[in-house]
Amino acid sequence: MITLQECITDKTPVFVMSDKKPKKSLFRRIEKPREFFIKDFNPAEMIGEELCRIQNIRCSHYFIAGLSSFNLKAPIWYEDAKERCYDFKIASKNFHQPGYSYKSVSQYGLSQYDKDLFDKVLTIAKDEENKKQLCHDLLQLLALDLYMGQTDRFAFNYEFEEDKEHRVRLAPLYDFQYSVNPQFFSEGDICFGDLYSFRTIDDCREFIRKYPQFRDILSSYLGINLEYVVKDAFSKRRLIVPEKKISLYHDFDQTRKELIKRIVQ
Repeated sequence: MITLQECITDKTPVFVMSDKKPKKSLFRRIEKPREFFIKDFNPAEMIGEELCRIQNIRCSHYFIAGLSSFNLKAPIWYEDAKERCYDFKIASKNFHQPGYSYKSVSQYGLSQYDKDLFDKVLTIAKDEENKKQLCHDLLQLLALDLYMGQTDRFAFNYEFEEDKEHRVRLAPLYDFQYSVNPQFFSEGDICFGDLYSFRTIDDCREFIRKYPQFRDILSSYLGINLEYVVKDAFSKRRLIVPEKKISLYHDFDQTRKELIKRIVQ
């Protein structure tokens, strides 16, 4: 919806890094975990992060990255970086922490094609207390995805964080690329992924009957102003939101809120 060139300024901080992987040698057989994840610029990543902050959901932090032949690993102004970098993208730091293991659905012996995947995921919790926390994490994820119109919450676009006592939580969220854009929807779709797909309002209401706390979590998005969220997400990175694009976010916000009202009524 918005390109980086439309919103970047000379005073936008750019984190200069190299995207080249270190060469393997005879004495280096195990590849180190990725320190940064780099992808094409997309405002939805920053918007998703800002919504997570408002809703108290753990999330990756996204920033503007300048790809260069040298690995400065530090921010400089765009006016200086544009002469040194050959490409500009969006990046996030690897959130994996020592002492925790990070697993996908399949690593718990579950299939992304399981019909009742949401319910089955809850069985990986250590005990009832952990199950309540994990359930709350997942309900927050589904409400966020429904509001944002997420169409790509599949397979490795979410993962779980397990501590040494084997308590499981949803890991910080990432990958909002295919959301906040009505063009991503097929006719009649609300949002979908392998964890749970909401194809119709009846699907949403059926889910609320099973998990009534989802109603309150989803209803909390009625108090959010997406225009403000977008402007805050951009201003924190010293980016400018093109005025002609604001109406697109306003219309999207109103459409999603009307949908949520029909679901929770």
